Amino acid sequence: MTSQDVTAGSLDAVSAGAAARTRVAAHVETGYRADIDGLRAVAILPVVCFHAFPAAMPGGFVGVDVFFVISGYLISGIILSQLDRGTFGLADYYARRVRRIFPALGVVLSTSYVTGWWLLYPDEFKQLCKHIAAGAAFVANFALRREVGYFDGAAETKPMLHLWSLGVEEQFYIVWPLLLWAAVKARANLRTVILAALAVSLAWNLWAVGADDPRSFFSPLVRVWELATGALLAQAGAGAAGPGAPRRSLGRDALSVVGAALLVGAVLLIDREMPFPGWRAAVPVAGTALLIAAGPGALVNRTVLANPLMVGIGLISYPLYLWHWPLLSFAHVAVLDAAEPLVRGLAVAAAFGLAWATWRFVERPLRFGRLRRVAVPGLAAALVAIGGVAWATNKADGLPGRVPAETGGLASWRYDTAPAYRSGTCFLEELRASAFGDCVDPPAAGPRLVFLWGDSHAAHLYAGLRTAAPRMAQYTASGCPPLLETDFGYRANCRVINEAVLERLVRLAPHTVVLAAHWKDHDWRRLDATLAALERAGVPRVVVVGPVPQWQIALPKVLLRYAARSGGAYPERTSWGLASEIGRLDHAMKPFVEARGGVYVSPYAALCDARGCLTHVGPVPDGLITFDGHHLTVVGATHVVRTLALP
Repeated sequence: MTSQDVTAGSLDAVSAGAAARTRVAAHVETGYRADIDGLRAVAILPVVCFHAFPAAMPGGFVGVDVFFVISGYLISGIILSQLDRGTFGLADYYARRVRRIFPALGVVLSTSYVTGWWLLYPDEFKQLCKHIAAGAAFVANFALRREVGYFDGAAETKPMLHLWSLGVEEQFYIVWPLLLWAAVKARANLRTVILAALAVSLAWNLWAVGADDPRSFFSPLVRVWELATGALLAQAGAGAAGPGAPRRSLGRDALSVVGAALLVGAVLLIDREMPFPGWRAAVPVAGTALLIAAGPGALVNRTVLANPLMVGIGLISYPLYLWHWPLLSFAHVAVLDAAEPLVRGLAVAAAFGLAWATWRFVERPLRFGRLRRVAVPGLAAALVAIGGVAWATNKADGLPGRVPAETGGLASWRYDTAPAYRSGTCFLEELRASAFGDCVDPPAAGPRLVFLWGDSHAAHLYAGLRTAAPRMAQYTASGCPPLLETDFGYRANCRVINEAVLERLVRLAPHTVVLAAHWKDHDWRRLDATLAALERAGVPRVVVVGPVPQWQIALPKVLLRYAARSGGAYPERTSWGLASEIGRLDHAMKPFVEARGGVYVSPYAALCDARGCLTHVGPVPDGLITFDGHHLTVVGATHVVRTLALP
């Protein structure tokens, strides 16, 4: 083979790659690959289902990872094709991004601001406005990353929570073209550059998740590899459509079937208890990559993804993603009764309707209509204005003048858990912490030692138990129930903590061990191993404390909204706003524990009757039973301990 043959072959390969990338770009510009829009539907439907009915699709959140691969593929296809032709321009590129992203986002952010003004109390509205401002600046992931804490507000009370992924994607869109442009100017090998970005991000992802840092979930660094996977496909021209594209084959059909199987497996087998993204994210990423690479003529692509219904859902997937979570979140806050599953279904239906209307009457005219050339400055100014108003509202503490003066005390009430829980010493709130301080009373305090073991639902009992037990030991850690031989996604070091606590317990030989946890969030049947270990250790008495009543939002907000609806005082008892599954859980745990030789006590029975559950003992707010949705105050803990005659 001559040098001319090698050169000619190289040029042919380059030309073929460029042609393939042009076909990738042609899909984006003409909508030629209908199956890609169908793949967007595969991404959005599990996400919506997971958020509305998590038990039905436990791994639905992996749809976001599917979106990342698609985005990396499409945007890189456009950039690389234009770089090949010498037509790439940053101004035009960013203008396209503005027309694509800003219209629907501006509508959802402004609507959420108005809804929050009407529906939320000052602290809730303040938080919402912080997230709106961060969303408008495409840094919501960084804002939310700073809120990863055990007692931070529940996800359901953050209507802009889903914007974290938009932040990651936009940060990629800003940096990625600059990297590719610089690589071309430097005559670097594009595939090597993309592979390097993928490898570095993947390594960081595995390290960060393995290091037990839940904040890494929101980091762009742990997600770039997913977008880069799509970029690698685009650079190789994989799955390209148009003249010269590969025809159907059994091999491509097999790729599409395997890809679909990986996505189905990810959605059904991965759940939020598992560390994520980590290596598990490779499953949906690989599945998506295989479906894209298989091409439009592959079996699953042409029969399922290119189905008109799937394509239609894919076309509205972006506004549907923007609308669905605020509607679910606001519905969760506003409607606190047994009809909530129905309300969630109605919220999803409304999200589909609003998504279609946004796509039809907002997105399309501004992207493809007569206003497209003048839309960019106006859209940018509008988003800056929305973010600015939200930022100012946040700095004004959520405009407390909006609410009646008589509600101000409860609306602004805060509870400090640190002294009651002995945070940092005997309650390890920081997720990486694993070393306890001095958490055992000296023998002189009393002859019988009561050993408290569990998560925050054990820690909140300490102040109450302290009034009844002269000598105590407390070993509690956030997100770490006393379940031996079990791993936990939220707190990776929980298994190690529990093993160390058991060793300490055996040495101390307590008379009574009190086990308590937020059982609703865990597989409480794994108590089997713990109860068996305590029996082998010869512990005379093991008390398992069942679940406390759980409110769908923080109890102070339940009372405020109850009073606003009824026009009356704060109720001493109510069933409005209660999570109904706690009663069923309490009923199931009692025979399970007693059959294994344990003593079961029920805070639910102590606090609830046919009229509902106790909300306060004494004046509000200082007499509240719980300070959030399910953690007892000192007043609540003392009441429960005395009522149940613990320990």
